Amino acid sequence: MSEIKTIVLPDECTQIALCGGPYSNFSAVEAFLEATKNIEHRFCLGDIGGFGPCPDRTLDLLRSSQIICLQGNYDRAIAYEERDCGCGYSDPRDRHFAQLSYDYTFAKTSPHHREWLQKLPYLIRLEWREHSLLLCHGSPQQVNEFVWESETEDRQIAQNLRQFQVTGICCTHSGLPWLRRIEEGFWLNVGVLGRPPHEGKRHVYYAIADFPTTIKTPQPRLIPLAYDVETVVSLMEKEGLPVEFRESLQHGIWTTCGEILPEAEKIVRPRV
Repeated sequence: MSEIKTIVLPDECTQIALCGGPYSNFSAVEAFLEATKNIEHRFCLGDIGGFGPCPDRTLDLLRSSQIICLQGNYDRAIAYEERDCGCGYSDPRDRHFAQLSYDYTFAKTSPHHREWLQKLPYLIRLEWREHSLLLCHGSPQQVNEFVWESETEDRQIAQNLRQFQVTGICCTHSGLPWLRRIEEGFWLNVGVLGRPPHEGKRHVYYAIADFPTTIKTPQPRLIPLAYDVETVVSLMEKEGLPVEFRESLQHGIWTTCGEILPEAEKIVRPRV
């Protein structure tokens, strides 16, 4: 596993874009690239493949756009030919669908992309003027840790911020977007581009952090993103992916891999 990668952003940088979990949803990735085309510094927090169709298509998009990516558990598993995605699901039904997704993605990912995935860093530290941000996949300590809003206390966030000496920590693995600001800084789950966040709506999320020279600290915000769902769904059907995957994109709810959700997160609750 790669060591932490440090990137020093130029002093004149006033905005960055962050996405997570593309899950081979090439249409959502295209929409993200278009929405953020005027932002020079863009980052993907891992799990590029899985769930969606034709993983090479999404990998080609991200690599050609020169977005800086870190290595999620899915990326590592594909890169090193592991037996499963290492997602951390415990429910048998969830594990069944996760394995279907992994086996498909593994078979459809080209060797040159697997080699590229091996080289991605596990953590990225952004030095942004007098502040630092830490980008991770699950948590700084564990690549597949599920960090849920309902189960995370402010003191835990503060402890992580102090441990890594940063103003903010950004992650994606649990798939549900949320933002918590505390006195010491913030914790941000940027959401995933690959499927809707169990809100009963089709949109997905990404994040932007603003840091104009007129303010003292970076300010993160979550952005809903609409995209062409039916193009992806049509290709999923053509590729023989489970109907449950397609229904999740169409109806905006988690039809698979949802037993891991805490009771509060299982409620279908629109954010916007």
